[in-house]
Amino acid sequence: MIKTNTRLGLSRLLSSGNRPPSHFNSGDIPQTYNYNGTTHGHSSPTPTPTNTSPTQQPSSSNKHEGSIREITGLLAMFALAYLAIDNYTERVKIEKLHHDTTAINLKALQVQQLNYAQERKKRDLVMLKERREVAKRDFKMGLHIAMLRKQLIDAGMKPVDLDDAVKEFENSVKADNSIKNVSGQYLWLDDKSEFKPYLPDTMEYDKNRQSK
Repeated sequence: MIKTNTRLGLSRLLSSGNRPPSHFNSGDIPQTYNYNGTTHGHSSPTPTPTNTSPTQQPSSSNKHEGSIREITGLLAMFALAYLAIDNYTERVKIEKLHHDTTAINLKALQVQQLNYAQERKKRDLVMLKERREVAKRDFKMGLHIAMLRKQLIDAGMKPVDLDDAVKEFENSVKADNSIKNVSGQYLWLDDKSEFKPYLPDTMEYDKNRQSK
């Protein structure tokens, strides 16, 4: 039964017009796939070398540009580092100079303040001494006036009243109020006053003190 079916299938295949491959009709043994590949690999023509210089030139130019960029970047970094160090050095110098100048100015100010304090102390001492001398001189004049009044009273004469002295002061005494006289107000008795020849010199009391 199986043989009958096989025969029927072969007869149908032949009657359909589909012929087997041509190598089945040839007496030679067909070559395997691996063998064909090796034979084709050996028989393939060697590729002719192409000129690679156009492709090498762009690569070399790119390398050259890359080297220039690296060198330029390094130079820029060195320049920035130099500027940063220079700025830092200058800032340190300026800060030191400012600190030294401030210290010098402060020292000079302290010296000026000390000198001013010393000069003011000397001036105050001189003014205090002058005030003491003026107080002594005024008291000597007052004591002299008291002795003269006593002398008049002892002689039976009445001394001049204070009101008469004040009236004579208002009428005959002149004053200099200009700013040129920095030592104080300058007073003098008018030459027309009858008491002009008898007005004592205040400096005579200092002379008497020095003569002693």
